[in-house]
Amino acid sequence: MDFDHRVCVNEYGFYCVPDDYAKREIPKILEQAGVYEPRTLLLMQNRCGTGDIVSGGAFIGDFFPALSRALAPGSRLISFEPNPLSFAAAQRTIDLNGLENIAFAAVAVGEKEARLHLQLARTGGSATAARARLVDSPDQGESIEVEVVPLDHLVTPDRDVSILHLDVEGHEKEALLGARQTITRSRPMIILEAERPWQRNMYLEFLNTQFPDLAYRCCGMMERNAFFLSGCDGTMAAAKG
Repeated sequence: MDFDHRVCVNEYGFYCVPDDYAKREIPKILEQAGVYEPRTLLLMQNRCGTGDIVSGGAFIGDFFPALSRALAPGSRLISFEPNPLSFAAAQRTIDLNGLENIAFAAVAVGEKEARLHLQLARTGGSATAARARLVDSPDQGESIEVEVVPLDHLVTPDRDVSILHLDVEGHEKEALLGARQTITRSRPMIILEAERPWQRNMYLEFLNTQFPDLAYRCCGMMERNAFFLSGCDGTMAAAKG
């Protein structure tokens, strides 16, 4: 795919930023040589151990250089991105940095295999770019049909996953259900965007309903993300982003 873009750089590496995304939050940060969600990235680097990291949607791969280089030998960063422009930009980010331990798929994730519509622009033409989301109907703004697969199809049973990081714009529950085997087998730290207390409580209830034997607890809040650990004996921290 050919598209106009620029290359940005920060302390972790180089990034392909499509011109169409120039006004979005992450590209603006990268344009200033900054790092998006730096504390979340640092925690993921420090907590990955010898396991794989699953992180998606990838957007333009702004997490890729930092996470790829934090992995132990033989471990992988497993990611996905259904938006064709974002996928192409993230693939160029991989190439710019010479990253060889990333398994990257041009799909969305859900509970089961399907074809759904990805909203690229809201009704009236407002581009969503990084906030592209799955919708039920193709008439909900500008949309394209995309392939949806369970995360368990992207993570083979022989892999140990230390971190599962999801930013899928309201489709998190379906994505978690599609990762049932991975979560049950590996008990990863789960990171979900959940700024508001009701969101954290909702995800905590969901995890403990779907995975009651894993005793997930919300053990921290940083930047926009909540961190859920299996068997964590602490209470929800008051860390602020």
